Amino acid sequence: MAGDTLHPMHQFAQDLRHGCRSLLKSPGFTLVAIATLALALGANTAIFTFVNAILLEPMPYPDADRIVRVLEKRPDGGRNGISTLNYLDWQKENTCFSAMAARNGGSVSLTGVAEPVLLPGDRVSAHYFDIFGIKPALGRAFVDGEDQAGKDHVVILSDTLWRTQFGADPSLVGRAIQLDGESYTVIGVMPAGTPFERGYARLWRPLTFKPDNMTRNFHWFGAMAKLKPGVTLEQARAQMDTIGQRIAKDYPDSNKGWSVAVDLRSEVVIGPELRQSLYVLLAAVGMVLLIACANLANLSLMRVVGREREIAIRIALGAGRWRLLRQFLTESLLVSLAGGVAGVLLGRASVGLLLASMPSYTFPQEAHVALDGRVLLFSFLLAVLTGLAIGLFPAFQAARPSLTNALKQGGTGASAGSHARVRSGLVVAEVALAFMLLTGAGLLMRSLFKISAVDPGFDAQNVLTFRLPVAQSQYPDPAGFLSYLEQIRTRLRALPGVADVALTSSLPMQGWGYGMPYQIAGAKTVDRANRRAAFFKMVSPSYFPSLHLRLMRGRFLADTDRQGAPHVTVINETMARKNFADANPIGQRILVQEIVPGKTQLGDEIPWEVVGVVADEAVGNLDEKPDDNPGMYVPVAQSPTYYISIVLKGAADTALLREPIKQAVRALNADQVLAEMKTLDTIRDESLGSTRVRMVLLATFAGISLLLAALGIYGVISYSVTQRTRELGIRSALGASQGRILQLVLRDGMGLAVLGLVLGVAGAFGLTRLMQSLLFGIQDRDPVTLATVFALLAAVALFACLLPARRAARVDPLVALRCE
Repeated sequence: MAGDTLHPMHQFAQDLRHGCRSLLKSPGFTLVAIATLALALGANTAIFTFVNAILLEPMPYPDADRIVRVLEKRPDGGRNGISTLNYLDWQKENTCFSAMAARNGGSVSLTGVAEPVLLPGDRVSAHYFDIFGIKPALGRAFVDGEDQAGKDHVVILSDTLWRTQFGADPSLVGRAIQLDGESYTVIGVMPAGTPFERGYARLWRPLTFKPDNMTRNFHWFGAMAKLKPGVTLEQARAQMDTIGQRIAKDYPDSNKGWSVAVDLRSEVVIGPELRQSLYVLLAAVGMVLLIACANLANLSLMRVVGREREIAIRIALGAGRWRLLRQFLTESLLVSLAGGVAGVLLGRASVGLLLASMPSYTFPQEAHVALDGRVLLFSFLLAVLTGLAIGLFPAFQAARPSLTNALKQGGTGASAGSHARVRSGLVVAEVALAFMLLTGAGLLMRSLFKISAVDPGFDAQNVLTFRLPVAQSQYPDPAGFLSYLEQIRTRLRALPGVADVALTSSLPMQGWGYGMPYQIAGAKTVDRANRRAAFFKMVSPSYFPSLHLRLMRGRFLADTDRQGAPHVTVINETMARKNFADANPIGQRILVQEIVPGKTQLGDEIPWEVVGVVADEAVGNLDEKPDDNPGMYVPVAQSPTYYISIVLKGAADTALLREPIKQAVRALNADQVLAEMKTLDTIRDESLGSTRVRMVLLATFAGISLLLAALGIYGVISYSVTQRTRELGIRSALGASQGRILQLVLRDGMGLAVLGLVLGVAGAFGLTRLMQSLLFGIQDRDPVTLATVFALLAAVALFACLLPARRAARVDPLVALRCE
């Protein structure tokens, strides 16, 4: 053909023009193909955006491979917070770090304004920002000495806080603001777009170690450090382990068996559950793309058969086989690139929706989730590979037609039989992949249902909660602070529609609060440094009736359990089971060191007498094992704490109580902040957030795969019926009933579906093993899920086969014979 002698660029332009014309002549195929690829490539783009930001992008700090997290290591190997004196010894004795800085939460109330507001923040050592190599955009960072008492009333703001709360006023640097009623000088504003902007904190104050903090047995903060150039992680671990062993030897009461944990920050900011979720979702979207490719490859094969006469004529006129191959590949690449562009747009929108629907704590602050150059390159390469995948085999088939048969048969697809096995194999693959995805989605769905059905141990109906942040400097005397809390309780209980009000050091499903080592009185003595820990909640007696906690033995706490009275505790069932077996826990004593109010100190051991046992209350997420959370409740009057939250039980819906609550509290203290006001139902729903998002995503991908598999089966069987019109007409003319013809067509289609289902069962075992850590209450090979998915997919396949089968059964023999 004359075109083969043209310049390659001219040939390419010619192929593009011919490809566009060919696709425009088949608008149905073109639109279906682009829409299918847009869904598949869009899903891949969206999930890869998260994978890229979280797993592939390097940490956005200079020398990020030298930044480490330093914590205390318990005897069981777990990580723990740090005590002050241990940290100071590490800082003084190590030679492996160029800088080391402590960090602790430090939320604070902005006062002196019309509406006081709680600002989430951190307290950090002077050189904290130096470790990360980030400097303020305005002003300066902390300097030596500003983390010492008396010089610590300085603050650095985040860019977000500076803009939203202070109107981006550059003159704010050097001026004073009121935090917890005290004056702090603003010395700097952090730059926009840094990981600190995506984190929890909105301001930073110096972390000062005061005389009250100088202990070894109270673990209350964490630390970051930077390895010196040339120092390896193994060398740092060895040196810090030596220091830890020396401390354990010198101070066995608090440190026996303890050591130091040094971990690369890049390895600890991504939790195993998040990593596993991303792997599962990446595998899922990969399967969706494979199903889409199989579907479109089938459609392309059908188009090739329909164009065999055209292809034969072009070859007869001199077109080379390579030119034909290139022409068909060009068409498939045009489709895939168009689908890729649509997929990128769809993926970008999906990323925005996912970020809006996920809890803020889902991703590490270092992860900047956005479509960058790497994601776009990935999407482009994936679109090209997809174009090759869906077009290569049809292109080879197009370049090798039977000229004689094609011309003789007039383009009716005489060689269609040679493609049948390929089309059937693609359908089998589609069904198998769809089965795997549906199984994964089904397992996550059943897990979510089981988690939702877990009894949290409390009644969340009409319960409103909020934090009550109070600076210790405002009430240095614990007795005065307790009096203030009682005044708030009295005012709130007097509001119409309020049934009860309770105080607690930790809200339900929001963690332990305090985790305290304990010793059962009379049991074999265990070293203090090696004792088991239990959650330790300080609550008012009204906590139990407010949440309808179930009393299993003994009594609840009472108003008479106050300072000066015998120390009493109510324990949960897990605590009783772990420590008292079949014995009656009532009257037993549990030794726990006193938590000195407002200080990072532990005092003498207090023998807490067990007066009651309550049913387990959900302390963390609902999917946590009960054995993970033994605990004890003590009267806040006997163990005061400045970390207090309110649990308010409404007589009805609490929606109308929010404003009256604020007014009642601020009538007592105009600067008192009520933080994170939300219902207990909301807290429970938030705990399911990550599981629900995983389930919805995988279910969406599975639904797409189910639809594509159904379309694939329908397309192949429908095309097969068209190709077999003459045969079916002859069978009908020879006396075959409609039922027999229906059975014949269904047998072919369902045979492919059953083979795909069998292969899918085997493949599902591999995928679900990857998901095992994400499941709750069911096994990765759950027979109910497998049977349900098998039945669902079989029913969909049957329906997809039934439509063309019924059409085949109604074929008029005369029309069928005449069409040939």
